Amino acid sequence: MRSIKIVMLTVLICLLFRPGLPAGAKDVEIDPYEMQSVCGRFQLAKLIPLDNGHAWGFVYADVYGKIFVKRATQKGWKTDWELVNLGAKVRNFFILDIENDGVQEMVIATMSGRLLIYSMGDYRNIWENLEDDFTSIEAVAVKNVDNDPQMEIVVLADKKIYIIDALDKSRQWISSREFVATEILIDNIDKDDQQEIILNTGIIIDTKFRNVEIEWNRPFGDKILTFDINSDGYLDIIGEFSDYSILIFDTYAQREVW
Repeated sequence: MRSIKIVMLTVLICLLFRPGLPAGAKDVEIDPYEMQSVCGRFQLAKLIPLDNGHAWGFVYADVYGKIFVKRATQKGWKTDWELVNLGAKVRNFFILDIENDGVQEMVIATMSGRLLIYSMGDYRNIWENLEDDFTSIEAVAVKNVDNDPQMEIVVLADKKIYIIDALDKSRQWISSREFVATEILIDNIDKDDQQEIILNTGIIIDTKFRNVEIEWNRPFGDKILTFDINSDGYLDIIGEFSDYSILIFDTYAQREVW
C-alpha cells in the first residue's frame, strides 16, 4: 500500500509541475499537450495561452465563417470571445505579436478578400483592409521578411502578391506578375541574408529583390513545410498531396530527391 501511495504521489507531482504549463492551468482538468497534438493536425484550430500564461485558450474557425476563443475552466471550455460578422469562410488566421510591442494580435484572412487584425488583449478591431478591395484571398503568411522590428503580412489576393507592413499597414510591394497558390511559406532556404516566399505551386521568390529564384515544373504539394532532411545545411521543402503522398524537394540542388 505504501508503494502504491508513493507512485500516486509521484504521478500527481509530475502532472502539477510539468514544464510549459501556464501558471494556474494545472487547476483545469484538460491535457494541453494532448490538445496541442490535436490542434496541430488542423490549420484553423490553435491552442494558446491566455492572461499572460495563466490560462489556456482554444481558438478555432468554424464552417460558417465564425471564429471562437474558448477558455479552459474546471467545468469545460467556456466562450471567451466570438467573431461572427466576417461574412465568409476563414482562409487562415495567425496569433502573433506582429507589431513587436509585447501584445499579441490575431490576423484573419477570409476567402472573400477581407484582412483584419484584432488585439488579443481586449479583442478590439485594430485594422481592416478597407482600401484594398480584394475579391478573394488565396493564401496568406505572416513573418518578418525585411529584418525591421515588426512583421509583414504576405497575401496572395486576386493572383497578386502583396507585402503589407504590420505596424503602419502600408503596402511595401505588389507583384506585377500573377501567381497561383493555396499555401505560402516564408523561410530562408539558401542561407543568404533574406527570407524567401515559397508558394506550394512550385515557385520561390526572393524577398529583397522580389525576383523568382526557382520556378519548378510541378507543385511542391498541397501542404508544405521546410526542414533540412539531407543535413546539408539547406532547408528542403516537404510537400504532402491530397492522396497523402509525400514529395521532398532539395532547394540547393533544385531537384526532387524523394
